[in-house]
Amino acid sequence: MRPAVPADDGSLRVKVRAEQIRTVYLHSPTTTLGSLVAGAFLVWMAWDKVSVGVIASWSAALLLHQSVRVYHYGAYLRAKPSPAESARWGRLYIGAAIIAGLIWGASGIFFYIPDEIVQQTYLALILFSIVSLTIPSISIFAPAFYPLVVLVLAPFMVRCLASGDKQEIALAIPLGIMLVIGLMFGRKVNLLVDEAIRRRFENVELIDALSRQKEIAEAARAQAEAANRSKTQFFAAANHDLRQPLHALGLMAAALSERSRDPGVTGLVAGINASVEALEGLFNELLDMSKLDAGAVKPELRDFPVSRVLDRLRLELAPEAAEKGLRLRVLRSHAWVRSDPVLLERILRNLISNAIRYTARGGVLAGVRRRGGALALEVWDSGVGIPESERGRIFEEFYQLGNAGPSSRKGLGLGLAIIQRLCQLLGYRVRVDSRPGRGSVFRFEVPAVAPVPEAPQPRAHPARPRGELGGRLVVVIDDEPAIVEGMRSLLATWGVEVLGSSDGDDVMRELERLGRLPDLLIVDYRLAGERLGTDVIDELRTVLDPEIPAIVVTGSSTPDLAERIRARGDDLLAKPVLPADLRARIDARLRSHAER
Repeated sequence: MRPAVPADDGSLRVKVRAEQIRTVYLHSPTTTLGSLVAGAFLVWMAWDKVSVGVIASWSAALLLHQSVRVYHYGAYLRAKPSPAESARWGRLYIGAAIIAGLIWGASGIFFYIPDEIVQQTYLALILFSIVSLTIPSISIFAPAFYPLVVLVLAPFMVRCLASGDKQEIALAIPLGIMLVIGLMFGRKVNLLVDEAIRRRFENVELIDALSRQKEIAEAARAQAEAANRSKTQFFAAANHDLRQPLHALGLMAAALSERSRDPGVTGLVAGINASVEALEGLFNELLDMSKLDAGAVKPELRDFPVSRVLDRLRLELAPEAAEKGLRLRVLRSHAWVRSDPVLLERILRNLISNAIRYTARGGVLAGVRRRGGALALEVWDSGVGIPESERGRIFEEFYQLGNAGPSSRKGLGLGLAIIQRLCQLLGYRVRVDSRPGRGSVFRFEVPAVAPVPEAPQPRAHPARPRGELGGRLVVVIDDEPAIVEGMRSLLATWGVEVLGSSDGDDVMRELERLGRLPDLLIVDYRLAGERLGTDVIDELRTVLDPEIPAIVVTGSSTPDLAERIRARGDDLLAKPVLPADLRARIDARLRSHAER
């Protein structure tokens, strides 16, 4: 007998699109708040430079539009539409997105001040901040995302190009590159989430088929496992492609920040970098989920003091809590546990981060209680709480509570699903108690062991100051032209001369023309045509100098890659590379080479 199969593809497409529409509506409070804040800043910036009539008209249009969006958000939650009814809500959202794009695109024309390059830079960064805000929240629904992004940025870019001013044309070019990168990244995020949702529905339908037809259980299970494997393969392939545009985006933003020391510009660029980090966190959650589903994560149990994990999390997450006006308390403990320290830290980090995210007032408490021969690790918060009717669903993939408040960064709803899978992998059971409006507590038990004396830890050496990079020659090799251009722009602000290449074949000819050797090689690990960056480094060292220092940049998540790169004597940086990390690594490599 043939195994049961999921519903027809047409029905599946309707369900997937309905889930996409539901997700963007749930993000409406976040995008509304971001639009109002950005709009207020834009009005403040243009107050004495643009006529009151223009400012008033534009502000009224923005407020009216956001009011309608808030009304649609509430109406959608009340309607709870079925998948078949979601198409109408999707059309409403697309129309709202197009109007939003027209409003923000109009600001690029009406708030444009000729011959005021600082004003244009502010305006460009505000518009790009709007685009950055839409990527994690709206790119899931492509029909709304594409027109919004183009309508926001295109009018300002055309206005700058039409001015004929070199500085304004120079501002429009990187903005155009960022537009292309944003569209590419949004498309890849859309494909990734679409595939994940599709696989989830397929697996649910297969499970239903199992319960109805016992005689085909084994065949249906094989299909479910195949679906999980294909999801894992898709995520692994998408990992590199997703990190590429993030890497280029961060480099462009950093280069723009370096060229303008205005505090306002620096603050806005910091916001863009924060958006890049948030986007990286989104697909890291997806990749973690795929690894757990595929059984690729194997625990390594050992005995260690639980305080080692708790102290590290306190130092890491206290600033995040302080930003929200919350107090994070992590109680000290001398207890030892037997567990996997990396996985245990990941569970606690997700629980504490989740508690901070869903808490508006008060604080978060993490600690340990002894229970017989075990230790109960607990995370308490004074947040919104979880209704009893929702507690059975909070560990589902892509499920999010609707009462987190408009300022919470909800992500994709995978944090608790990852926690549950990690606990199952280690043999733990997560329990949750909660009172709506009062807070929640998550707890799980870990085996306790007797303490073991630890060797003293070596004292850390103080960080050495950054070196001067003026006059240095760096070869950058990457098969993505946007990354080469972004790296060239950023390094140029540090006084570095950059020789860029897509595959390294033309490097020798250019070096002969310059008549000098490079001080450093920065090479992407995977180049076009299945060529490896390490092979290119070896070829250049053979011809030029075997001691030339090199930094390998990668978007791959291969577990042993870092060890192999270190064994060569080179450094490895994972995409997206933060400018501060890149500068520190360049300084360290050049200093180490000079001391040989």
